[in-house]
Amino acid sequence: MHSVSDNRIGFIGLGNMGKPMARHLMRAGARLILFNRSKQVLEELAGEGVEVASCPSEVADQVGDGLIFLSLPNADSVAEVVEGKDGLFAGLAAGSKVVDMGSTAVEPTRAWHEKALGIGSDWIDAPVSGGQKGAREANLTIMAGGLEESVEAIRPVLEILGTNLTYMGPSGAGQCAKLANQIIVASTIASLSEAFLLCRENGVDLKAARSALLGGFAQSKILDQHGLRMIEEDFQPGGTAINQLKDLVEASKVASADSLNLPMLETNKKLWERMLEDGLGELDHSGLYEWYRQALEKERGSE
Repeated sequence: MHSVSDNRIGFIGLGNMGKPMARHLMRAGARLILFNRSKQVLEELAGEGVEVASCPSEVADQVGDGLIFLSLPNADSVAEVVEGKDGLFAGLAAGSKVVDMGSTAVEPTRAWHEKALGIGSDWIDAPVSGGQKGAREANLTIMAGGLEESVEAIRPVLEILGTNLTYMGPSGAGQCAKLANQIIVASTIASLSEAFLLCRENGVDLKAARSALLGGFAQSKILDQHGLRMIEEDFQPGGTAINQLKDLVEASKVASADSLNLPMLETNKKLWERMLEDGLGELDHSGLYEWYRQALEKERGSE
C-alpha cells in the first residue's frame, strides 16, 4: 500500500489541472520532484519547497520505485514525455507506477501499460472529471484502469486528489470511461444550448428556466454550472472546446475500431468541429451556446 510519505513522488504536467493536484500532494506531505515544459510554473512551485528535474527521465531516476503522476492534455503530449533518450521510460525503475490522469487515448494507453510491465514497472490510466474546480477543491471523480491490485495499492494517494475513485477494468478502461463521460457532457451542453435558445426566442427568462428545470428530470451538473455560465455569458475556459472535440474524436475512433455506429456522437462531433472552424475553440466548452447564438445572428443577417 502506497502512502505519500513512502517514497518521492514525481509529477509531470503542471497546467490548470496538474498544478493544484501537485499542491494537494505536497500539502499532504509528499516529497515531490516535478517536470514541466513551461519553466515559469516550476520556478513558482520550487519556491514552495519541491524539487525540479531537467527532463522526464530524471524524474524517473529520482523517484525510483515510487509513483509518477502525469497530467498532460493529450496522447501526443504523453508520448513526448515517455519516449526518447530523455523520456520517462529511459529511467523508469522496477516497482514504480506511472499514473496518467489526463484524458489521452485507449490504444496508446494499453501499449504504454505493456511497455511498463515489460520493465517491471506499471501503468495506471486514471483520467478525471470535475474540471479545474474539482482539481482545486480535491473532489475529482477518478476513473482508473489497469491492474486492480495496483489501483488499490495507490488508493490512499489518489484519494488525496478526488472523492470518488472507481476501478473501471483493465488497462484503457479508465480512458474509455472518461470518453463515455465526455460523450454525455458534450451532447448535454449542445441540448442545453438549443433549449436555452428556444426559451430566449420565446420570451422565457433564462434564470427562471434554469431554476425550474433544476427541479425536474432535466436536472444535471451541466444545467447547474454551465447553464449559469451561459446566462452570464462567462466563457473563460475551465475545459476548452478544443479539448472537448479532442475527446469526441478519440471516442469516435474507439467506436469505429469496435464497429459501433453511434449517430448521436457523430452528429455532436460535427457541431464542435464547426465551433472550432469559426474560431471559438479557446472558449470554455459551455461556449458552444455562444457559437449557436453567433450562428443564429449570422443566419438572420443573411436573410
